Order: sequence, then C-alpha cells, then structure tokens
Amino acid sequence: MMHNEERRAIFLTLQTNSVHGKLKKGTIKNIAEMYSVSPRTISHVLHRKTKNCGRKRIEINHEEFRGVPLNKKTCLRSLSCALKVSASTLCRNLRSGSIRRNSNPIKPFLKDVPHDPRFIDMENIIHIDEKWFNITKNCEKYYLLPEERDPVRSCKSKNFLLKIMFLAAVAQPRFDSGGNETFSGKIGIFPFVTKEPAKRSSANRVAGTLTKPINSVGRETCRSFLINKAIVKKWPATDASRPIYIQQDNARTHINPD
Repeated sequence: MMHNEERRAIFLTLQTNSVHGKLKKGTIKNIAEMYSVSPRTISHVLHRKTKNCGRKRIEINHEEFRGVPLNKKTCLRSLSCALKVSASTLCRNLRSGSIRRNSNPIKPFLKDVPHDPRFIDMENIIHIDEKWFNITKNCEKYYLLPEERDPVRSCKSKNFLLKIMFLAAVAQPRFDSGGNETFSGKIGIFPFVTKEPAKRSSANRVAGTLTKPINSVGRETCRSFLINKAIVKKWPATDASRPIYIQQDNARTHINPD
C-alpha cells in the first residue's frame, strides 16, 4: 500500500514531465518503472485530482434547522429561505434521509383529570333502514315444456312496477369469552305485509278471504314492526334491561326520537 508521500512524489514527477497539462506517450510506463509500481497505479494517482475538484457539498446546519419556527417548515420554499439555501439542496437532503417529511394531524385535547370516555361499545344500538324491491322484473326467463303455453304477464306501465318495502335492522354481534358467537347482530329484514281475513263480502271476494290491508307505510306501522318483530323477538335477553338506541335517518315514516 502506498503512502501519501509516495503519491505526492509521483504526482510531482507527472507534473514535471507534462507539457501544458498533457503527458507524452510512454511517460506513465517510465515513471512506473522508476517507482517500481504498475502503470495502472500511476494512472490512478493521476486521475485522483479529478475526483477532488468542484464545489463542495452544502451541509445543513442542524442547530439552525432546529431554530426555524414551525410555520416556516410547512414547505421547502419557506424552509430554504429561512436556512438561506436552495430548495434543490433540501430536496437532495430529503431523498438522502437527512431530513424527513411528517404528516401532522390535529388531535383532540383530553383533560388529565378526568379523562372523557371516548369508547362506545354500541351493543345497545340498532341501525335500521328501508329496502325497496320490485315484485317482478320487466323481462323474466322461464323454462317450459314444449306443449306448455307462454305465460302472460301484464301491468299498467313497465316504468312503474309494483314494489314492496322491507325493514332491515342490524346490531353489533356478541361473542363469549371463548370467541364463540352468541348473537350474530342480524336482527332481520321484514316485509311490510300482513294478511287479514276480510270482514265483509264484496264483488271481488267473500268475507273471510285473506287480504293485504297495508297499502302505505306510516310512522305507526314502522314503529310496530320495529318493536314487535325486531326488538322483542330478536334482541338478546342479556341486554333486555339496557336502553336501546335506534340509529335512523330523517325519513318521515321513522319513529320519533322518544
């Protein structure tokens, strides 16, 4: 391994034998024989000067960086003006990891004593919504025997098909200590349809024929289906003593807040 003194002597010899910064043919070989090294070593010493030239890398002063206020650290342009360096220098330091980008969201302020409870288990909350379904489709496919007649379906308008409304209710599922499901949370989806015997005879049917008395769904109908069919029949008995909150939108047919 060569020492710095030997490298300096080789470089001075190269500089002495150069003319206007250029070496004659065979000079490197002669100097290599003079110092008993290979020509590759002489070439390496000669070209080391090109690696030590140019502007030095601009280093960011960490103490000045810490002293910059936060309102000037929101973008690279304002930070570069505060540090008196170019924005491209900050970009290079960002890519190399010398500085880092931080996403800083605002967090809620909590008092030390007492801490406000933020977690709600939602075990006594029911989410309800209405779902609409068409009774039939505009175009239906059937598989028939060759001798069967094609079915005939008709309505007043294909743009206004008969619809039926369902009440969908879900809650949070329950699990025991072993991880087994005790309540799925799927309370059910119930159609707003009831069948009652006709009280009087008419031209279309006789008394006692099952009819559908509900033609429209109002607030009382929605409340009756939700309490009797959903909560009373499906709600877990372990939570029967707790108040039940119903999460709903502002539809007019929904029940009152109380």
